[in-house]
Amino acid sequence: MQKGRRRMNEIGKRIVEKLIEIHGSDDFRIAFLPYKRSMWDSMQSVYEECRILKKEPYIISLPYYRMVDGHIDCIDKDQFENAHDETALDEVQFDYVVIHYPYDNNNKVTSMLEKYYTAQLCKYGKVIYIPYSCSSMRQLRVQPGLANIDYAFLSSEADADAFIKEWNEYGIDFTGRVFGYGSPKMDAIQKCFHEGNTQTALIVNSLGAYLLNPFCKLEQYRNKIIEQMAAGYSVIFRPHPLLRQTIKSMRPDAELPYIQFIEWAKMVGCYVDETEDLEQALTEADVLISDPSSIVEMWESTGRECVVL
Repeated sequence: MQKGRRRMNEIGKRIVEKLIEIHGSDDFRIAFLPYKRSMWDSMQSVYEECRILKKEPYIISLPYYRMVDGHIDCIDKDQFENAHDETALDEVQFDYVVIHYPYDNNNKVTSMLEKYYTAQLCKYGKVIYIPYSCSSMRQLRVQPGLANIDYAFLSSEADADAFIKEWNEYGIDFTGRVFGYGSPKMDAIQKCFHEGNTQTALIVNSLGAYLLNPFCKLEQYRNKIIEQMAAGYSVIFRPHPLLRQTIKSMRPDAELPYIQFIEWAKMVGCYVDETEDLEQALTEADVLISDPSSIVEMWESTGRECVVL
């Protein structure tokens, strides 16, 4: 086994074992409430471990809307296998509901409908937060939606300690309710790990790095595409799933250059992956070239080549 490999669903299994301990038995009902399909990997291994226990977990894909488009409901339900309508929240008595959206009304790009803010979700069961990012930034630990959660499973013990300390400053004690077991995203990357001789470079962008200097970043991505193609690699460019909406909302001056870059990339033979399926891109890649992001942490766990921009 190559260095860095883990047992399948190691983190998801550990989280489920803790839920059994908290509940006092394995006789619980649990619903997973993703909104973006591309972020499902932050919950997937927990869901799979619940299925192994025959807990019949529910996937309930919550509606959301893009801020730049106004109040237009979006839903990714058809991109999940066996997903239930949100009406299941009222029809089934759940012990736990799992979220990965921490913002409530504090997001400038996408927003959850108000009836799915955490203060309202509490009536459906104990609210469990599993971040969609492996990042340890304070801005992802201190968001209004997290004030109402019951438990959190974070990417490290350091993150868990910081989370507890930061919320103590607001008079909320999370002692004994936040665990740094690692991100289920790390389980996802292990499933994508493959041996092979294909030569494919995956270039991944992140929102934070891009927004700091979008024009410089586009030139950086362009140079990497040219460099990798010259070295004989096939190239996949994968923008962050919310990049286009973020540009429209926060950097409209950078929208046309981004569109022109995407057109150029396709023209020179780079595959632009705008699907919701990150795992497929990871499976096909031999080297990752990425802005600093949680994907870098996932990839490095495989021991494979990684270049951070």
